[in-house]
Amino acid sequence: MKKAYILLNIVFLISILGLFMSLNLTNSSYLARILRDSYYYTQAKILAQNAEELAKYFLYEAKKEDKDCLNFIIINYPKSNDKIKIEYFYPIAECENFKLYNINQDANLSKDGIIIVNFSVALNTKKEVNDEILINKNFTIKVRENFWINP
Repeated sequence: MKKAYILLNIVFLISILGLFMSLNLTNSSYLARILRDSYYYTQAKILAQNAEELAKYFLYEAKKEDKDCLNFIIINYPKSNDKIKIEYFYPIAECENFKLYNINQDANLSKDGIIIVNFSVALNTKKEVNDEILINKNFTIKVRENFWINP
C-alpha cells in the first residue's frame, strides 16, 4: 500500500511539474512579444510627439519652393517599410498641383484660415496584422492671412 502512495505522489508531482513548465514556457514567449510591441509603440509615440512642428516645417519648405500647398507627404522612416504620412486639408480652398484654387472669398482669413492636418505613423508594417503599430494624430494649424494670397 505504501508503494502505491509513493507512485501516486510521483505521478502527481510529475504532472504538476509538467504543467508548471508549460505555463512558464507560454509566459516567456508572451513577454518577448510584449517587450517588442512596447518598443514599437514607444517609438511611434516619440515620432508623433513633434508632429505639428514637422507638418509646419514641410509647409514652410513648400512655400520656399514656390508651392502654395501640399496634399500629403509620405516618409519611410525609421525603416523602409515604416511610414509616416502627413495629410493636409484646406477647409476654405482646394489644393491641386501645389496651387490653391477656389478660395472662399466669404471666409474670414484671420479666423477661418486654418489647415487641418492628419498625422499617422505606421511601424512594423508588411508583417502580420496584429504586429503593426498605428498612431494617428489630428490637429489644426493656424496660418497667417498672407498664406492664402497667391504671389
